[in-house]
Amino acid sequence: MPPKEPRPSSHFRLNIGGKEAIGMFRECSGLDSETTVIEHTSIDDQGRPIVRKVPGPVKWSNITLKRGVDEDATLYEWRDQVLKEGPDSARVDGHIELVDYTGDKIAIWKFVQGWPLKYAGATLDPKSSEVAVEEIQICHEGLERE
Repeated sequence: MPPKEPRPSSHFRLNIGGKEAIGMFRECSGLDSETTVIEHTSIDDQGRPIVRKVPGPVKWSNITLKRGVDEDATLYEWRDQVLKEGPDSARVDGHIELVDYTGDKIAIWKFVQGWPLKYAGATLDPKSSEVAVEEIQICHEGLERE
C-alpha cells in the first residue's frame, strides 16, 4: 500500500489527563524544541584559543491553542485550578491530535507535565462580526511526535 499523501490540516484536538477531546482548535503553535548552545573556550596544542559549541539543556516552546468560544469552560477551569491550587495540582500529560476534515488523525504530539500558564478569553466587541476566540498557553517538560 503506498504511503498516504499529506492532507490539509483542518483542526486540532486536545486531550489532557485522560480526558478525551477537551476541545477542538483551529490554530496550534509551539510544537518545537531547541537545544541551548554553550560556547566553551579551550587552548589547542599550539596555545591558540578554540571555541567549541557544545549542547546545553533542551528548551521546549509553550504550546498555544486558539479556538472559537463555546459553552465548554474546561480550559478556563484548568487555568483556574493553577490560580487556586498552584501549577503542581494542574500538571497533566496530554496530547494534541492533528485531524483532517473527515476526523481522521494525521499526527499526534504528546506533551509531559503540562499546565496552563495563560488563558485569554474573547475580546468582546459588539460591532465586530468575527467569531469570539479564546486562547490557552501550555508549558510542559517534553514533547514527542508519535
